[in-house]
Amino acid sequence: MATAIQNAYKDATLTFTDDKITWHCPVTNDTREVMMDWEQPIMAKMAELTVSEGDHVLECGFGMGILSDAIQARNPASHTICEFHPQVIEKAKTWASGKSNVTIHEDKWWSLFGETGRYDAILMDTYADDDLHAKFRQFCVAKIAKGGGKISWWNFSGGDSDEYMKFYWEDGIEFTDVSVSPPTNTYYNRSVYKVPVKTLTPPATGRGIISDANITMWHGGIKDILSVHNHYITTCADPSDSTFVNQQSGRSISIQGKGIYNINNGLLKVTGNHPMIIKRSGSWIEKNMNELVVGDKLFKKDRTEVEITQIDFDSSETVYTFARVLIDHNYFANNILMKGGSDA
Repeated sequence: MATAIQNAYKDATLTFTDDKITWHCPVTNDTREVMMDWEQPIMAKMAELTVSEGDHVLECGFGMGILSDAIQARNPASHTICEFHPQVIEKAKTWASGKSNVTIHEDKWWSLFGETGRYDAILMDTYADDDLHAKFRQFCVAKIAKGGGKISWWNFSGGDSDEYMKFYWEDGIEFTDVSVSPPTNTYYNRSVYKVPVKTLTPPATGRGIISDANITMWHGGIKDILSVHNHYITTCADPSDSTFVNQQSGRSISIQGKGIYNINNGLLKVTGNHPMIIKRSGSWIEKNMNELVVGDKLFKKDRTEVEITQIDFDSSETVYTFARVLIDHNYFANNILMKGGSDA
């Protein structure tokens, strides 16, 4: 249903009033809010926590321009705004008129992935966005400034513990409470909102230790990180012993294929013949991805286990680009222990 709603939204005629943007969703046959003006204190805090004067800022989703105003108030060196709905694009162009540091990118944020340019701050507040949980982590690693930067996004959960909301980043996220007074709406009806901020430091470009949280299993996600020789990553030969050793990473190569398995709604995305390390019936064993079942457990870098609760398979004709890690040792990706020497 998610893709159907995204497609319907892009084709929909939006209704703009002073206090909100709404649309009628034909998929669910109801009226939904895209954005409302009660979000102003949230957007102000997002900008305050992530943007400094002179920063290069990427804003994903223009909406009513509330976050855009808050970013501009902090005098960024450049302010790139991605927006893909035709009506909102026109609103964004009007808003940007006369602002020399603003660029309107008339497409989805993901289309910037292969482009040059990095950002000190990335702020994500899109609507009906199927790319978000599949690609956001990989995008941020690729596009954050070489010196590091800050990321924030819409916290739909209202709390600070939902792993899906946190994109499975296990550390480095700070939450700041903001009091809000939303009228009844279809997307957020709490009196406190927790603004998430992730401080991200890119992997080093010389010899050293790579942050394993940056080794991602989305298609193509580890290619740029492990392509440099003489890096070291954390390895673990046996999860029942859980001794960690830093080993030289070697490099990775890019391969293409069709079909992808999705574990726990984005925790890992891997090919069917990828050998996995799982616990089944109390023992750690190796099985190919296409042999895993709900109830198997994976080993996490914090030495805990996560149970597989959902396995989805994309059998479409979509061609995915993967990275093949050339390392003989088991390594961590998305903080999950993976069998070494295989395609991810």
